Amino acid sequence: MTFAHLSPQALAEVRQAAISVGFADTEQLKALTSSMEPAYVAVAAQGGNPLARLISLLNRMNTTRALVSGEVPMWEWLNQAIPLSGGLPEEMVFRRALEIVSPDGVARPGTAPTDVPREVPDEVAALPVADGDLEVVILKDDTLAVDFLHIGVEVARSVAKVVVHRHFDGVPSTVAGGAPEVGDGTAWMIGPRLLITNHHVVNARIGLDAKVASDLDFALQGRTAKVEFDFYRLDSAPHRTRSVECVAADRELDYAILRLADDPPPRPPLRLRPSPLLKPRGRELDERVNVLQHPGGNPMRLGFRNNYVVTGTADHLSYLTDTAGGSSGSPICDDAWSVVALHRGWRVIPGDPLTVRGQEVKQENYGTPIGRILDHLAANHPTVHAEVLAGQV
Repeated sequence: MTFAHLSPQALAEVRQAAISVGFADTEQLKALTSSMEPAYVAVAAQGGNPLARLISLLNRMNTTRALVSGEVPMWEWLNQAIPLSGGLPEEMVFRRALEIVSPDGVARPGTAPTDVPREVPDEVAALPVADGDLEVVILKDDTLAVDFLHIGVEVARSVAKVVVHRHFDGVPSTVAGGAPEVGDGTAWMIGPRLLITNHHVVNARIGLDAKVASDLDFALQGRTAKVEFDFYRLDSAPHRTRSVECVAADRELDYAILRLADDPPPRPPLRLRPSPLLKPRGRELDERVNVLQHPGGNPMRLGFRNNYVVTGTADHLSYLTDTAGGSSGSPICDDAWSVVALHRGWRVIPGDPLTVRGQEVKQENYGTPIGRILDHLAANHPTVHAEVLAGQV
């Protein structure tokens, strides 16, 4: 089957939305493709008028998985289309399409709330100072004990980048030049020699071929995944290892647990918080989470700003911490650095957008609460469950 990011119906909706907002215009076409490889655009956008070039470009982008550089043209185009259509009904068409094109949580840079100066109310001037000094808590004390940093450094050592080599019908897949065709994500130690990431990271399928890999391909991909700890900078010398098998997985909960080749274990397991982080959707934003991740397969980053929890239940956790492609499988930690959930991806916020620091936010990240994964392991993989619990002692 020919690869395609979007189904014919979804592509038709994007095409109609693009025409409706005036993207079939020479200057708009330039703006929409400004971040894309010029040579690719020249070949893809064919036609005697802007409308024909727009349609040609959309069709070509939809069947282009990725360029040799790693660029995904459809992803780049939708990232430009969203702000250019901001506030119009068509914006949501482009956002829904981006969800489909981004199966492993690729969120558009800048769509999550950014730091903006907080307005200081006039009443602050009238607030009393402490003991005559010039210190005062502004609205709420958001400071943390410095131990937050010390523990965070230790936790980061047990988080890794994972690279999965795609297989089709038992055959390793390659791209132009014979290089391996890979997908990447983030993973972390859940037990001695046990590394957890998303099912969809190990499944390693994108676009319309984002179906479940065959049992053979999934097993091969789980058995040959490469793992890198300590990848903090481009010039880092990471600790490299690999998986030897996938010992437990579930598509619905979107988790997969890999056994590592190292013995003794390369890093200690992270501390788990089986009790859910609870937050009703209607309650004021207050609870926060922190995400150690390898966005885009790049050096590790920490998402801990604008990191409010939107909704927290025993079955679901959503939050505003910034993530990007490759962040799938990250540990979602509370401020004590206990893992509360496994990061899965992002989605358009159901219902009305949120307003955070004066900005309208239309997307949220979400993950599977760790308690649900532990319950599933206990019921379906008791030996693995016992290994995980042993690592918590």
